[in-house]
Amino acid sequence: MLFGTRQTRGEDDRLIQGKGRYVDDIKLPGMLHVALVRSEAARAHVKVDVEAARSAPGVRAVFVATDLPASAKILPDCHPNPVLRNPRGPQVLADGVVRYVGEPIVAIVAESRYLAEDAAELVSVEYNLLPAVVDLERAMSDESRRVHEDLQSNLAARIPVSCGDTDKAFADAACIVRERLQIQRGAGQAMETRGIVAHWDPHAERMVVWNVSQVPFVHRTAIANALQLSENSVQVLNPDVGGGFGYKGLTYVEDLLIPVIARQLEVPIKWIEDRREHLIAAYHERTQLHDMEIATTADGVILGIRGKFLCDAGAYTPWGPVVPLLTAVNIPGPYKVPNYKVECDLVYTNTVPIAPVRGAGRPQACYVSERLLDAVARKLNIDGAELRRRNLIQAHEYPYDVGFISRDGTRRTYDSGNVPALLERALEMIEYDKHKARQKDYAAQGRHIGIGLACCVEDTGLGPFEEVGMTVELDGSVTVRMGTPSQGQGQRTAFAQIVADQLAVPFDKIKVLAGNTDNVRYSIGTFASRAGIVTGSAVLNASKQLRERALKIAGTLLQASPDDLTLEDGGVVRKDGGKLGRAMSLSDIVHTSLGESGAPLPLRDLGPGMSTVASFSPPTNTFATGCHAALVEVDPRTCKVSILKYVAVEDFGTMINPMIVDGQVIGGVGLGIGNAFLEKVVYDDSGQILTGTFMDYLVATTMDVPHVHIDYLATPSPLNPLGMKGAGQGGTIPVPAALSAAVEDALRDYGLRLRHVPFSESDIFAALQTARTGAAA
Repeated sequence: MLFGTRQTRGEDDRLIQGKGRYVDDIKLPGMLHVALVRSEAARAHVKVDVEAARSAPGVRAVFVATDLPASAKILPDCHPNPVLRNPRGPQVLADGVVRYVGEPIVAIVAESRYLAEDAAELVSVEYNLLPAVVDLERAMSDESRRVHEDLQSNLAARIPVSCGDTDKAFADAACIVRERLQIQRGAGQAMETRGIVAHWDPHAERMVVWNVSQVPFVHRTAIANALQLSENSVQVLNPDVGGGFGYKGLTYVEDLLIPVIARQLEVPIKWIEDRREHLIAAYHERTQLHDMEIATTADGVILGIRGKFLCDAGAYTPWGPVVPLLTAVNIPGPYKVPNYKVECDLVYTNTVPIAPVRGAGRPQACYVSERLLDAVARKLNIDGAELRRRNLIQAHEYPYDVGFISRDGTRRTYDSGNVPALLERALEMIEYDKHKARQKDYAAQGRHIGIGLACCVEDTGLGPFEEVGMTVELDGSVTVRMGTPSQGQGQRTAFAQIVADQLAVPFDKIKVLAGNTDNVRYSIGTFASRAGIVTGSAVLNASKQLRERALKIAGTLLQASPDDLTLEDGGVVRKDGGKLGRAMSLSDIVHTSLGESGAPLPLRDLGPGMSTVASFSPPTNTFATGCHAALVEVDPRTCKVSILKYVAVEDFGTMINPMIVDGQVIGGVGLGIGNAFLEKVVYDDSGQILTGTFMDYLVATTMDVPHVHIDYLATPSPLNPLGMKGAGQGGTIPVPAALSAAVEDALRDYGLRLRHVPFSESDIFAALQTARTGAAA
């Protein structure tokens, strides 16, 4: 039995030996290269002169907005939603007006990237500058500054979420705490930047595209529409991909632009994003400003939460209102919140558009709810762990109806869980009682040590479906074809484990193919912690169908009931261990079903070969939960934070391969630490990005991420046949909240309050100065 066991990833050997094939490794005869001229202004009317560039050495073509077909001028709305009042898709090439620094204006096509870059320097762009909209609150209050001049305001969407009666809850409350909390903008920053190769095949009359996408079928549809082709005339391929993290899970303007150029010129075209482009033009996330309040009884039992928050959309809405909607529905977390009312305004600004980045709105929600609870605990003088015990949904209360509609349009109902047990295990692993008891002793030694806790919920396994094709080959090996590409999740290993158990085939005889839109008819993609659940369940269904078919064929050939047979060691045997008279390997079954041995008449009724197509459609989301605990030490002289111990206790339901899940948790915690301390995109008042290099935009390294102590307590989901819950983002979601609480706890004697993330050593220093000034006053 391989399911549930720790198996080394089969795909890693090739990658660590340098044998991976990434999009920039693709080289085709006659291939030309694209460099983009991007806007240097955040908001301006522009006039472009490209004549000098057209005559530059090696330049084959220059494209401006007017050179594009009408079907390829604006990105389509990839995620329509009724609350999105004023959707605006990005311009493929800016047509007379630019709305953020980094927006593409001109595409230079040349014999090499070097020549294309040289020619780009010759493009003259005349900017008629307009006042930029950068600050969220000012964007809503200053009607004279509108990102889109055709709109009456900068409001893109207004999202209300509510249940119960919050007015009564707050009227009855013994304790009310109000907080203004800010989560600042960050970027995805995968190891591999974006890139595209597009080639028009005139013989097949087909566009072939290599991309780094998490959603190749979404790109296939967008490219087909832009080129006015049928979808079967477009093939999108994913080579190896060096990380996705959500922001590669939607369509960018270059995803249409490069195929359009390839179609018009009828030569292969390559565009590879450099790191500076990636920092200033790849989609960002996180920016939100919350004004929230919580009402409790005198014992700290939550009566209600209410408030408003602003979410920065950037200049366009390529993925609709998904991020703020996820925040709004996730603020209650794993706690009982009987009365809840939140309203979010999604606001246009002259900055890079936002998209889901690992966590996708949920880290913000967790940060808000946990910071509110920490404030209540402080005001009522209740231990933070005890306060959480009083408010967590109990194991016997699942399935738990939260009281409103979820992101997928269904009633938000937590399917299974036991967060109180996660909390107790985290407290045990972090040695909570011991360190709390010793805090005065630590202080006497001049050490400032604190503990922070955070619990979270993640809606995972988003539908509507995934499809899988599966074939037992003539040699008895198995080929699995699926649509969800991998960016490092270990899908080829995990799904092979499912197949190996069902068909009794050796692990090394299973080939899992992904990243090719010709593999299956349609797929949604790899994002939202969904592939393991949805694709994995489809793999299980296909495996069971082939297992049943193998037993039927073998039963016909051996004149035995399929109920008396089973699969073992790549062939069919009797369940009672009796001899069949002759061996029946899967290879023999395939050969015979194809008529090579003169199939008997009853077998012909079963049809040829051993192939099937299966799918899985989840009824709704399944909900992963987690509890993280951080033990930190802070030096109040330098404000340096040292993470002494970090604990993550997760409920991801049943796990296919815990070793792979360990990697997801560790990587998630690493990103969360970056979100808490380091990662911050900064714009000045004119909309110029000030963090355009890794000297200014800091990411967590091995020096920043401690050993992560991990444990799992599983409550299997009843919503899919594997009992799984998604594991891709749970490692990130609680980290900023847990670390904020830990640092506050370490500096509790100073009255430190942290109300924004990320926070640097300089921010802690400033907060300490504020706390000291307040104490003196």
